[in-house]
Amino acid sequence: MKSFNLKIKIHHKLFLVILVANCLLVGTIYAFGSWIFDTSFRDYLDQSEATRVAPLANDLSDEYLRQGNWQWAEKPRNSTWRKIVNPYMTREPERRRYEPVKGFGPDRQERNPIYFDEKPDLPPSPAGRRPQPNHRPFLLLDQNQQLIIGPSHEIKNTYWIPLKQNSVVIGQLGFLRRIAITSELDVLFTDRIKSNFSWMILGILFISAIISIPLSRLLVRPIEKLKHAMHALASGNFKTLLAHEGNDEFAELVQDFNVLSKTLDKSLRLRQQWIADISHELRTPVAVLQGELEAIQDGIRPFNKPAVDSLHQEVLSLSRLVNDLHELSLSDLGALSYQKATINIVELVKNIVEQHRTSFDSQSIDVSLQLPHDHKQYQIHGDFRRLEQLFTNLANNTRYYTQSPGNLSVIIQKQDDQVSVIWSDSAPGATEDDIARLFERLFRVDTSRNRNTGGSGLGLAICENIVTAHQGSIEAKHSELGGISIIVTLPFLFK
Repeated sequence: MKSFNLKIKIHHKLFLVILVANCLLVGTIYAFGSWIFDTSFRDYLDQSEATRVAPLANDLSDEYLRQGNWQWAEKPRNSTWRKIVNPYMTREPERRRYEPVKGFGPDRQERNPIYFDEKPDLPPSPAGRRPQPNHRPFLLLDQNQQLIIGPSHEIKNTYWIPLKQNSVVIGQLGFLRRIAITSELDVLFTDRIKSNFSWMILGILFISAIISIPLSRLLVRPIEKLKHAMHALASGNFKTLLAHEGNDEFAELVQDFNVLSKTLDKSLRLRQQWIADISHELRTPVAVLQGELEAIQDGIRPFNKPAVDSLHQEVLSLSRLVNDLHELSLSDLGALSYQKATINIVELVKNIVEQHRTSFDSQSIDVSLQLPHDHKQYQIHGDFRRLEQLFTNLANNTRYYTQSPGNLSVIIQKQDDQVSVIWSDSAPGATEDDIARLFERLFRVDTSRNRNTGGSGLGLAICENIVTAHQGSIEAKHSELGGISIIVTLPFLFK
């Protein structure tokens, strides 16, 4: 049986989220508002009752002044209490019905109803008398908060009115608070208020639903643009860019997308240039080999030792290029092996310079080596063979490109917790654009690509990967000697 997956778009989800949030908010407001209204309305009714029985409090205070105490109220079958209180006694509201007045419309019926008391037929009491309707009793406390009249279990649910005589509290008169709204008119009033409030809530929900539809589409519109741009990027169009405004999270996402698009476009161009450069570099020695071999086959060039030496040099050049490409690919893949140990960077650089001293002297390159006096403290954690390859490449660059006579300056100095090796040579120099591209693969300053005056163009790219693997940095600058300065910075070994 095939499963059915319902696809819900983002703007539908946003619409539902906004609608549900509004429903929860409006529902909470309705519940809280209803509770506040009921509580406030009951307080209003209690205040109204307190105002109605305020004269009773005055009468009781006058009687207390005349009697001098409350003993008269404590007597059983107290006629004085009944005489004072009876005019203010209220029966529990009876159910009422209203009948429309003939000739009046529905609206008039609701505003001016005519009520008729429905006195239920109460069964006779055993004594043959009809029971009296329930009254809302009054309670009375003396000045010591002692109950004189009234049920003791109703004290907590009683509204108290202080009885004063010359600003002195002589007692308290209480009546039962309203727990529920029982009067037909009051119920009708509260029902009408709640009904109107309910219609208002439904109207708000309807308006919020109407507003949520275009609002959700408006919020999703930038995401739609990003989706189309991602499809274009996935199809290979790496020049796709998005305009972004503001500084919110989506603007940051658009900015990251543009960076990704530019990075992929640059990577594509570099890969195409990389393939073209490799093809050119491999084709050059192969073409030379092919030309010399065909010249020997055709008898144009004799097959002798100079011819073999020339072929051997081309093979060596091709072998170096292939080896450099292999090492560079291993470094990119992270598969280049490093066996790190404690190394004295000063001794290492000194040995490399001394190994190439004869070559420098033959090309009339004057070498200046400035080493620190406490060179034994210049310990780093690195791979000796790879670091030796690093500085050998720098020495070969000096040999290949520095004009004769020339100068080479090697300075080793300490910078905080790092050691810097400044490798500077004399003319020829390079432009700012060329210096920025020195670490690109197969890049050489001489645009003619004369392989007799330089290497494969991979040396500095390999140097950069070696330095990066040692958590260091490498940069190129203009040299004060007129050539190029390569600054290699490596971290010290901390014990």
